[in-house]
Amino acid sequence: MTFKSLRVTLLAGVAMAAIAGPAVADVINPIPENFISIPPSAANFQPGGVFTSFDISFADPVTGNIFIADRSNAAVDIFSGSSQIFLGRAEGFTGQTGNNNTSGADGVLTVTRQGITTLYAGDGTSSLRVYNATNPAAPLFQQTIFTGGSTRVDEMAFNPRDSQVLAANNAETPAFGNLFTTTNGHAKVTLVGAPPPGNQITIPLGLGGTPGGGLEQPTWNPQTTVNGGASFWISVPAFAGAGNPGGVAQIDSTGLVRQAMNFANLPPGSISSGGCSPTGLASSTSGNMLVGCSNPGTQAVLLDKNGNFIKSVGLGSLGGTDEIWFDPTTNRFYVTGGPGGSAPGQRFFDVVDADGNILQTVNLPTTSSAHSITVDALTGNVFVALAGSNAAGANTVCPAGCIAVFGMGLDPVDHVPSPIAGAGLPGLLILAAGGLVALARRRRQKIA
Repeated sequence: MTFKSLRVTLLAGVAMAAIAGPAVADVINPIPENFISIPPSAANFQPGGVFTSFDISFADPVTGNIFIADRSNAAVDIFSGSSQIFLGRAEGFTGQTGNNNTSGADGVLTVTRQGITTLYAGDGTSSLRVYNATNPAAPLFQQTIFTGGSTRVDEMAFNPRDSQVLAANNAETPAFGNLFTTTNGHAKVTLVGAPPPGNQITIPLGLGGTPGGGLEQPTWNPQTTVNGGASFWISVPAFAGAGNPGGVAQIDSTGLVRQAMNFANLPPGSISSGGCSPTGLASSTSGNMLVGCSNPGTQAVLLDKNGNFIKSVGLGSLGGTDEIWFDPTTNRFYVTGGPGGSAPGQRFFDVVDADGNILQTVNLPTTSSAHSITVDALTGNVFVALAGSNAAGANTVCPAGCIAVFGMGLDPVDHVPSPIAGAGLPGLLILAAGGLVALARRRRQKIA
């Protein structure tokens, strides 16, 4: 047998193995393939127009465009997930006020239906702003809706069944959520129970609600089967009681809080002694939900579709999680992390499968601020915002700030497996086979 025929045979055999098992090429290349610069706007008052403050990221699953809440430029920035270039921005937000609770933009999501992309973004004036972002180069402002508070509208989720948006005012005391009805996902958007305070949703005292408990990232879970079925779920940093580790709450499409999953009731040893203080939350295709912990000692907690505990993720490791993203194409969660609280140290993100297994940890080229993450379902590219700084040496990779792009181990130009350090011939063969499978899957999704 010649070397050529041996190579073909090996590739064919490995390709069959890759089809039968996990696609190895879905592993993220730990070296960013690109750093997208962010042009300063007239609203950027940072010396040198540096991108220093941001909040949530969102990837539109239909268009592949990426949206970043950019407080430095008082806007939501829009990037192409495929060409990885800046496209435009939705402007008119409060920007950096010196107080995180009154700055904006904050939470972000988009809905693309019937060829129209609608952008929803929270602002520091307790308002939800709505734009037509079908043309990302020139988003059109459509309306602003006041929610009745004095601080920012933060993270949000969309219910496609009923065309609803749930948004959280996380910095209020007590924190509250609001439901909005939309027109098939688009404007006109109406606050349920308007005028403010409308239908402000708080965690009831009987379920452990407490004024300082907060509300963080919500998700819509169509797989939930208890208490009315498909529901919103939301991270709750703390329920009542000294040292409470927090948990999640189920909110139905009428705004009723159906149940609270209090992590204080988990089996002993399920989370670290430092608690969890949940921030990020995302649901998988199966309905499993991953809850990110901002406190150190536990990275995340995996729940089933009805809020029941499955397992701890990264017990004994760093926490520091904020946003969590689930990519349905790879069936994986992407979890930001680092030292808990404001402690400095290496930031990273974990790739976690739907069963709560950490597949990979990718270190980020920064020690602060990298708390926002999203994944383009059409390309598999991972987008992480990195803050710039005017302090010498604080960010040597992109001193003015940027968006770091991590690829799936596939060359961005010709879409073949890139040589990954230490892979060797067997590793490259596996990556090649897995890459073909991954690429075919991505192309099937584009065609569909």
